[in-house]
Amino acid sequence: NRGWWGNHPGAWFAAGWGLGTAWNWATWPALGAWYGWGNVQPIYYDYGNNVTYEDGNVYVNGNDAGTSEQYYQQADQIAAAGATADAPPDGDWLPLGVFAFTRPDQTNSNISIQLAVNKDGVIRGNYTDSATKQNQVVQGSVDKQTQRVAFTVGDNKTSVIETGLYNLTKEESPCLLHIGKDQTEQWLLVRLKQPQDGASEAPTP
Repeated sequence: NRGWWGNHPGAWFAAGWGLGTAWNWATWPALGAWYGWGNVQPIYYDYGNNVTYEDGNVYVNGNDAGTSEQYYQQADQIAAAGATADAPPDGDWLPLGVFAFTRPDQTNSNISIQLAVNKDGVIRGNYTDSATKQNQVVQGSVDKQTQRVAFTVGDNKTSVIETGLYNLTKEESPCLLHIGKDQTEQWLLVRLKQPQDGASEAPTP
């Protein structure tokens, strides 16, 4: 709400959005129309199931996606491409929604992530810790060929969060946290609904 922006100077915003727009989200048909994809089939990334790490290699739907280091480098490059892109906040931005960022075994989280995408595939948004009341800007992009989404948070350019664009149309989006090239953790992005009073300090998935 308006009070949130005032309490988080430097937070990312889309200049053309009205109050509450950040809470909206896109369906897959809406994303297809946004990018002019027509009937392109969505790709769902379910880490640990159809995306697996085996003996130092990564497999997506049974297909070899390279070594674990190469897979990290791909995510890092996707995120970096968006971080360096010219993406003015007064351009066309499609909201993807607000999510709690949580481990699969957690029932609540202090972290919320708000995401938006433009027609060039650039990702922007905000990573907010309600416990410390600190916000950091999210920067990344969508690889339109693989539909992978990857982004970094604030000044940390080595830890990369990745998921699938189709995942972000769902209520729960499996995602992968790359902590550098040598460590990964499975997390969830769980969609949050806009609080009626406009003040949700501790998102509960």
